[in-house]
Amino acid sequence: MSVFPSSGHGRQVRHRSLFTRVGRVFDAVRGRMMAIILLAAMPIALIGAVQAWHSYHSTLEAPGERTDLTVSRIDLELRHEADHLGSLLQAMSRMRLDDAGLRHMLELVQSLTGRHYSQIALADDRGNILTAVGRQGDAPALGADAMPRFQGDVRMVALTDPLTHVPGYFRITVSAVIYDDAGRPARPGYLTAVMPLSWRSAILQASDPRLDLVQQNGPIQIWVVDSQARAAAPLCSDCNWAARPPDRIMQWARVTLATGGDHAHITLPEGSFSIGRVQGGVHVLTMTRRNAGERHAVVMFAISLVSSGLLLLAGLLGASKSADVLVITPLRQLTASVNQWQLGGMYEVRSNWAMPLEVRQLAHAFSKATRRLARHEKRLERAQARQELLLKEMHHRVKNNLQIVASLLNLQAGRIRQPAAREEFAQARDRVRALATLHRYLYADGELYSLNMQSFVRELCGQIMHAIGESDESRITLDIRVDDLLMVPDQAVPLALIVTEAVSNTIKYAFPDRQHGTLEVGLRALSGDRACLWIADNGVGMAAARNHSAAEEGRSGIGMQLIRGFARQLGGELQMFEENGTRYVLVFPLKQPEQDETSA
Repeated sequence: MSVFPSSGHGRQVRHRSLFTRVGRVFDAVRGRMMAIILLAAMPIALIGAVQAWHSYHSTLEAPGERTDLTVSRIDLELRHEADHLGSLLQAMSRMRLDDAGLRHMLELVQSLTGRHYSQIALADDRGNILTAVGRQGDAPALGADAMPRFQGDVRMVALTDPLTHVPGYFRITVSAVIYDDAGRPARPGYLTAVMPLSWRSAILQASDPRLDLVQQNGPIQIWVVDSQARAAAPLCSDCNWAARPPDRIMQWARVTLATGGDHAHITLPEGSFSIGRVQGGVHVLTMTRRNAGERHAVVMFAISLVSSGLLLLAGLLGASKSADVLVITPLRQLTASVNQWQLGGMYEVRSNWAMPLEVRQLAHAFSKATRRLARHEKRLERAQARQELLLKEMHHRVKNNLQIVASLLNLQAGRIRQPAAREEFAQARDRVRALATLHRYLYADGELYSLNMQSFVRELCGQIMHAIGESDESRITLDIRVDDLLMVPDQAVPLALIVTEAVSNTIKYAFPDRQHGTLEVGLRALSGDRACLWIADNGVGMAAARNHSAAEEGRSGIGMQLIRGFARQLGGELQMFEENGTRYVLVFPLKQPEQDETSA
């Protein structure tokens, strides 16, 4: 078995210690007041935090919303330009012109638009270019995807720029009918135009809405990307934009397009980026940075967050200090005064303005209570002193009376000629003297409620030896083995009489014919609030003593009756053993003196 505690037990110990420390914090008045202040300020702080977080989140999301709006604007502008060009080509197809007239009209349109279009051409019904006007020379034939599917259909496809490998043009195609010189329909064909996808801020008019998107070093940058986001080119060719977005943005765009997403945006420290699909199936990537107002809002949020925390901390510190001055210090003074009063000192608390009304009332109530208790204690002390004096006087008078009775019995015994009657008077005298000795101890030693049995039994046994006339001789050795034990007078009286009877009988009958021997008297406390008294000798034993004298047997029988009666009064169990002498053993329950009596 491992001698190290398990990790689970260690965690439980740490949790208990943590809970104990937290409990100690909230067990004090300061901790509870701070908890109340926190609970009171929590709803307001929570509402303010939610509003501030909402504002902060809106500020963070504003660039992303602008990039999404930019994608929508680009889609709208491209759709508008494609619709305008498609409407122009449809208008030309309805003019009933022959080949020469259509070429002349194409040149006129190219001239009026400032040669904006890369090519405007007339194609036959197979898509072969018949007549072309524009910067592109040899234009490839129309593919199947670029041919309109029905009359009135405006077909729009994206063309890849061979230099950038990204969509750089849009081809707009409409169906047309070519007429002959007489104005009769000759054959079907197509009118097509190649529109550059790139915007140039230099050629945009002042009223063009695209000017707020294409600005020199502006906050918004736009790139056209291929279908796999591996190549990119700026939408504005003269806006001094970066040639391509950052690599990690391109990686994010590739992942977005690979998962089939047509629109997504991401916000990073350098700006917000959005990718979306616009007119013609072209994907554009837009980027916008935070403007001055948004940066100011972010800074203000951080400042407000820090200032709110500092203000809350200052409020808690102020509340803690105020609680210490106005509540805790008065309570500590009151507690210190009460503790001093409990130790016997004077209770004194001065009320002042810093104390709350409840504390002042409590201090006043304590003052009145302590004054009353002090007066009552003085009365009790005087009554206790009178009671102790009366008890001492009573024990003294009882002791004197018992000594007088013992003296009278001794005088009366001296006038009696019969030895048996004189012996009875002597035994009665010894019993009275034992009671007188007990009362002398209660009076002289001041132990009114308990008795020190060690010194009492020693003196009692010596007194019995002296009364029988064995104290000055070395014939019988007295061995006292009594513990330093306190006993109440109610038990000390019958125990003293038992010792008197047993010791007297032992001295008189255990050692006949002036034999020598040892008498052992012991008293010891046992476990379970019990005590054991034993009186043993190494004499001839009770059987030999009974055979010694029939008259003495009768007298010892009375003594045994008294011993058994006093044993029953103590509630104990008396046993007698005859082996190498006689041994009395009494085990009885021990009554403990009351705490206030022993300390009195």
